[in-house]
Amino acid sequence: MSQKNEKEEIYLSIIVPFKNEEKRLRETIKQILEYIGKCNFKCQIILSDSHSNDHSLEIAKEYAKKFDHIEYTEPKDDRKGKGQAIQDGIWASNGKYVLFMDADSSTKIFDVDKLLPFANNYEIVMGSRYIKEPHPYQSNYFQALFHGIKSLFEVLIFGHSKDYMAKGKQGRLRQFISRGGNLAFAVLLNQSYIDQRCGFKLYRAPIAKFLAGLQRIYHFGFDTEYLAIAQKYKFKTIEIPVDWFDVAEGATVNPIKDSINSFRDIFKVQWNLISGKYNKKNARKKIGNLFEEVILNWK
Repeated sequence: MSQKNEKEEIYLSIIVPFKNEEKRLRETIKQILEYIGKCNFKCQIILSDSHSNDHSLEIAKEYAKKFDHIEYTEPKDDRKGKGQAIQDGIWASNGKYVLFMDADSSTKIFDVDKLLPFANNYEIVMGSRYIKEPHPYQSNYFQALFHGIKSLFEVLIFGHSKDYMAKGKQGRLRQFISRGGNLAFAVLLNQSYIDQRCGFKLYRAPIAKFLAGLQRIYHFGFDTEYLAIAQKYKFKTIEIPVDWFDVAEGATVNPIKDSINSFRDIFKVQWNLISGKYNKKNARKKIGNLFEEVILNWK
């Protein structure tokens, strides 16, 4: 992994996790470079591999060699999944803010301009495919339950949730899995996020490192874990509408298999909450001074 940006004052670190994305990664990198070329602040791009067995990592290394503000990470152990790539990217980041986005550019990098204006007032700014206006997060179990059931019935009747704002509709199965998952998060974890799994999120750097430091799940369920910890510590969060282009062609996601794993991860997170894995005592042991920094200063 490159250490080129260590001493620079970086405003935004952009993490792109990838696994076997050789057909799409290059175009995503070009879009990010185009965006950075128009910015008036310094950016860092971190291409974070998760055990790819195609040419994706070679592409990442190629761009890291060409551009000083591009770095790559590769896993050093047997952790596997998007959550592993995100965690590696967070540890490598040096920016004031940390964004992660999907390698297929389902939401293009240019939409970060919609999130950044809220970063001064919120610790976490989440992209959302299911809202038209900014939505500050507030835990409301019964409202989330009602909304989740309503969305699920809309998928069964109409083929998609009427709240879905993405460009091009997902198939009925993927919509059912998406909305069913969100309902499960509400029921089992008391999470009231409207679009928990949108792969376009912005964090203040200390918050990102705090969450990565407490992370125990390395598959797609890492998102569930991050937001469960954020809710536990009452980190201020807001959801912002973003443009989402459903990219099915060439997708490396298996919706059935990944959904089963996601439900398994929900119960892992629930157990970790019950057993105190994320409580202050264990957090102090695991992340030390970072815990004190965040807890004392986040408000």
